[in-house]
Amino acid sequence: MTSEMNVIFLVVVIGALIAYSYVRKDSKEGFQVKSYTTNDLVINTCPSFASEVQTAKGSTDCCVGDLIDGKCTGNTFCTKSPAYAGVQNCVDAWRSYFKQKGDTLCPATMPNYFENILNQRAPIGCSSSAIQPSGSDPTDPQAKRCLLYKVEESVRRKIDSCDVEKRRANIQCPIVNGRSPDATINSTWWRDSSILFSFSCNYPFEPGVPLVCYDRKSLTDYLDAERPNWKNEKAVHDWIEQNVCENYLNVRKKSKEAYDRYLDEKRQREEAERRRAEAERRMQEWMDKFRGKEREIEQLRRSCRR
Repeated sequence: MTSEMNVIFLVVVIGALIAYSYVRKDSKEGFQVKSYTTNDLVINTCPSFASEVQTAKGSTDCCVGDLIDGKCTGNTFCTKSPAYAGVQNCVDAWRSYFKQKGDTLCPATMPNYFENILNQRAPIGCSSSAIQPSGSDPTDPQAKRCLLYKVEESVRRKIDSCDVEKRRANIQCPIVNGRSPDATINSTWWRDSSILFSFSCNYPFEPGVPLVCYDRKSLTDYLDAERPNWKNEKAVHDWIEQNVCENYLNVRKKSKEAYDRYLDEKRQREEAERRRAEAERRMQEWMDKFRGKEREIEQLRRSCRR
């Protein structure tokens, strides 16, 4: 009984998360502004981690490292002057920097990287919007965005973390009748005011059971935090195997087969009931005719006695 109550509790909790995820879904799905590229950025300045230095050749360079006697002993990030051998112009260097960051750190739904290069404390992240020429912010403050955190716990637990969105966007939901929905983020507040996440694939547009499946890793990560002893509960193990996405198509197929068997058995019962009712009707007709004959015979007997 305890195991059954635990499974019921788990189903109720995850069901609530799914409902909440539909509320959050619009804030997590984005689209790429196709007309924007990092070539739209115009940044001709040194980064906050570099020093500006005038070289003997008259160029203004950005030095990452120590300056000794006015010379850069480290690496030259870029030059604010025209490019020269081995050193990019700062505009081109920043365009390459922002593109590389976007390609490696941003989710496909929010591919455009932004960073305030003059303020290391300013938030950095990704957006579905084009980025301002300075690179510091999206041009559309209302566009979908996520943030790139430096603290690992925030990376995994913040609702606006790019890592969370990237994990969601990378999940390939099972294909049913040629359709594969986008994964949904299910989130709930945790004890330390952070967020616990799991990801699910929802199929309200496809008749059949079940209508949802769960990404195994995110689901077990969630359970590790919510129910640390879940691995000792067979009922929970069984529930997971029935509901993770890699088993979804097989479970759905078995469910359909079971439903088809139910319908077939129902049809057989209805047919048997129809035949029984038909047999009873015919028997009743025969009995009525028989009683009618009995009455005719009795009337003949009475007539003969007269």
